[in-house]
Amino acid sequence: MDREPVAPYLVGGAFAGLEDGAALFAERVLALLPLGVERRVLEIGSGTGDVALRLQTERPKACVVGVDFAMTNVVAARAKASARRPAFVCADYLAWQGGRFDLIAADSVLHLLDAPLPQVAAKLAADLVPGGLVVATVPDAGIVNRLHLLLRRFWRLTPASSDHMALALGTFLYPGAPQAALTDRLPYLRLLPRLFGAAVHRAFADAGLTLDCNERWPSPSLVKPRHRLMVWRRVRDS
Repeated sequence: MDREPVAPYLVGGAFAGLEDGAALFAERVLALLPLGVERRVLEIGSGTGDVALRLQTERPKACVVGVDFAMTNVVAARAKASARRPAFVCADYLAWQGGRFDLIAADSVLHLLDAPLPQVAAKLAADLVPGGLVVATVPDAGIVNRLHLLLRRFWRLTPASSDHMALALGTFLYPGAPQAALTDRLPYLRLLPRLFGAAVHRAFADAGLTLDCNERWPSPSLVKPRHRLMVWRRVRDS
C-alpha cells in the first residue's frame, strides 16, 4: 500500500483550513473560467465556503456547488451564501451524485480521499463533461514529501497526549494564527496522505484524464507536505 486509511483520524473533524493560499487558489481557478459564460463548477472539500463564494461572486453566471463531509463547515458556508448561491452540500464526495461539471476544484483535498486510486480517478472523470477540468493542489511524490511522511509515521507512534507539544510549536511558529484553527489541524499531522506521482498520473490517464498543468505551489505551513498545482482535462469517456 502507498498509504494508510485516513478516515479514522477524520471522524468528527471539521477541517475548515487556514485562509493562507485560498485566495491564490481561487484566482487560479477563475483564470480557467471565462467571464459571462454559464458553467457548472464543483468544489470538493469546500470547508466554510470562501473559495466557492469567491468563484460565484466573480462568475455570477456559473452554477457553483461546494461539497464537504463536515456539517459544521456546511452550516457556516450556507450562512455566508446569498439566495442559496453557491449551493453547499454535506456529503462524502465519493458517494455523492451531483451530475456533471465543467470544472472540479479541490484545494489540498484529493490526496485525503479514502478510496483506491482507480476509484478516485473514475469518480472525477464521471463527474466531468468532455473537455472538463480538474484543478487541484496536491502533494507531489518527491523526496522531500517522502521524508515528510516518514516523520509522520514516527509521530503516529506517539500518544495523542503529545499533541500539546505540536500545538505549542505551532503557536510559536504562527503567533498570529487563531488557536482554534491550529487545534483543528492537529489530527492532520497523523494522516498519511497519498502522494501524487507516476502511479496517480497513470490511473488518471486510464480514466481519461490527461495532465495539462503541473506547477509549483506555495505552502503556507512547515508541517504541510510540499504541494503542486495540477490540472487534468477529461478527454474521453472512462
